[in-house]
Amino acid sequence: MIWSARHLPPLGSLLALIALVAGCARDAEAAQRARLMAWFAVGETVEFAARSDCAAGLYRLVNGRIKAAMPVVDDLGGMRRTLAESGQGALIRAGQSPDQMMVDMANSERPIGMAMRRAGLEARPCMGEATQGAFRQLLETPDAALAWDARQGALILMDPQSGLLMIAMGSL
Repeated sequence: MIWSARHLPPLGSLLALIALVAGCARDAEAAQRARLMAWFAVGETVEFAARSDCAAGLYRLVNGRIKAAMPVVDDLGGMRRTLAESGQGALIRAGQSPDQMMVDMANSERPIGMAMRRAGLEARPCMGEATQGAFRQLLETPDAALAWDARQGALILMDPQSGLLMIAMGSL
């Protein structure tokens, strides 16, 4: 094929579109904070990063309470029901870590449990040093909350004792 000037405008438009799409971030800090503030008392941002395929945020909590807008349950059946009804829910089980709750969820409701795990894994490239450390810590903290927002594909970990809230989002 012989390239001529008549091929350049369509090619230029295509390249501009690719650049625009590639530059879109998975989430924006202000939008993420706004969603989280409906469910938690979010304080200062410790770290936030987003790119087209992931987003991760680490925040300090003003207090360790979960607001009424986020249904809180203490068993897997309740978590399955609340996710089916509203697409969001928090699971807190005495003495269990979020990691163990995710394993139990994957064994009980495989698609949801695996989506939670995938969100955490896919968000790792967006995690800075502080967020990676908090993610590991929160996954293993007994009595920390494990929350899931199915609409956003967001895994949320919250520990009232440490005062940390972490959100991980992979590609949709």
